[in-house]
Amino acid sequence: MTDCQHCHKPTKQASANMLCANCREDYWTMIYQLGHVQLPTLRSIMLRQAHIGTPAHTPNKGNAPLPIDVHAQDLIEESEAWLAEQAGKIRAAYAGYDWRKAWYAIISNKHTILTMSTAADDYAALEHITRRNEQALTPEDELIILGTCPNCHSMLTGTPDAESVTCQDCHSEWAAPAIKAARDQRLWQVQITGTPSDAAKELKRYGLTISRNLISQWLKRGKLHATPTEHKRQYTFNLGELAALLDCHR
Repeated sequence: MTDCQHCHKPTKQASANMLCANCREDYWTMIYQLGHVQLPTLRSIMLRQAHIGTPAHTPNKGNAPLPIDVHAQDLIEESEAWLAEQAGKIRAAYAGYDWRKAWYAIISNKHTILTMSTAADDYAALEHITRRNEQALTPEDELIILGTCPNCHSMLTGTPDAESVTCQDCHSEWAAPAIKAARDQRLWQVQITGTPSDAAKELKRYGLTISRNLISQWLKRGKLHATPTEHKRQYTFNLGELAALLDCHR
């Protein structure tokens, strides 16, 4: 009995380098999704739905060059490099394949891929790539502000159920629950005295968008425990409470 080298749970595998049954299944699903869904979609974004950059001017009546989504291009290069590396481990000649042929080679050699001595490290690398791809492919209206990067203090966004988040500026990877907890903890320590409009503007500095009308509604309904001041329509707000109510309202 040894421990799985990825999840570290006890497994009956004979080799300490192997993955447990659950991790093998999850790893294989990620490999399949990378070539079947993520890479084709990213390439479509880069080549046909690009939105970063502007078409160059051409003196003739021909079509201007299509702008390239450079972020999608970076993700594609990282994904293709991973596929090439794994294919090359099966047979050296496969390392020179284009991404689709490399993926087919991997899919055709499932047992070899899952039982490689480097499987645990390869799986961890693919998890990182997959998370970045998923974040890029998630519509913006489904993303929320998770907090700020402890390394460069840039804003971190992700899906509500994200387990990890990668900073788009410094590329550091963090556990999403810890980032959100740090954000919420800081907000509970911050108070502001002013109108609902002032509170909304202050929350915006933390990346949280809320309307003054919604804050006023919470005050009228008794949902918000802000302390009235001697000035009309002014209260002392706790930003942590406002953020918590906003999370419930989404």
